[in-house]
Amino acid sequence: MTSPDTATPRALPLWRAAEAARMGWLEYRAVQTPAGLLGATLPRGVLQILFFTTLAGVLAGPGHREYAFAGSLVLALSGTNVNGVVAVPVLDKQYATFARVRTGALPPTVTQIARALPYPVMGWLLLVVQGAIAAPLLGMTDFALRLLPWAWVYALMALTLSVLGLAGATMTVGRRADVVAPNILVYLVMLCSGAIVPPGRVAWVDAVGQVLPARHGLDAVRAATAGRPWLGDLGLEAAAGAGFTVLAAVSILVQARRASRHGHDDFE
Repeated sequence: MTSPDTATPRALPLWRAAEAARMGWLEYRAVQTPAGLLGATLPRGVLQILFFTTLAGVLAGPGHREYAFAGSLVLALSGTNVNGVVAVPVLDKQYATFARVRTGALPPTVTQIARALPYPVMGWLLLVVQGAIAAPLLGMTDFALRLLPWAWVYALMALTLSVLGLAGATMTVGRRADVVAPNILVYLVMLCSGAIVPPGRVAWVDAVGQVLPARHGLDAVRAATAGRPWLGDLGLEAAAGAGFTVLAAVSILVQARRASRHGHDDFE
């Protein structure tokens, strides 16, 4: 069996990235315990879906419930992903381990992004379960089945929302705002993504939503279920995710170079 020490140079970085992702999974399991996932995260998402869908039906009429159900899935996703992925830079801050990250064989950007991968995967899996529980309680099983073929678009949004949270946390980890900033981003997603309130009501909300993840992904889902063209919206969602991935990578690199220049990783 080939060991990492005897692997070809081409295969070695891939093996190291896979090990970084495996470490991220172990960190995820330590932070997000089964009791926490099943006792808090899962029911919280179900309650969010029930609340926002029911509220929309009461305030805007029964015809708005399908619109709100599709959007409330994103609201549940933003809480688990944008906020959850904060643990990647915050754990390094708490345990002073960023020096090992920035001096490792892999570039620190690759290491941190690989460690963040469990969050979109688990966030999407939780969302599928949450939607499956909430839909029959709302009497919307038929609509949920119509959404099911487009669950992969929600997987893309899980990824784009995770890189949004990673970018927000890494940009503010040295300013003691690494937890506050992602929470602000969650509320911006709630307000500006068109999850509950349709676009076109407030100009600045629409403008912010154009650059944030989830807005275009939701547009793609709604267009697809209505039989309208959706590829353009999907491309815009992917572009938003790519932009925040670059922002996260740059902020990680800046932090690493600043730490090397000052000779410490105190993040303050």
